[in-house]
Amino acid sequence: MPRYFFDVFDGEKLTRDEIGIDLPDLERVRSEAIQALPEMARDELPDGDERVFSVQARGDGDRVIFTASLTFKAEWC
Repeated sequence: MPRYFFDVFDGEKLTRDEIGIDLPDLERVRSEAIQALPEMARDELPDGDERVFSVQARGDGDRVIFTASLTFKAEWC
């Protein structure tokens, strides 16, 4: 199985995945990246009214193959 690496950006800092995980296909890469976003947001909120969380998946050769992001924005009307 190919190994993929998931780097995360929590709106303030980028954390590079140096370990990675083995996944059977690209659909699982997509799923893992998307599932990580709500957990990141829960861990980091509330800390301000606007934040962008993102995950980028890297495959062989350090090439980014998928990116997912989640934007949080709170404002008074």
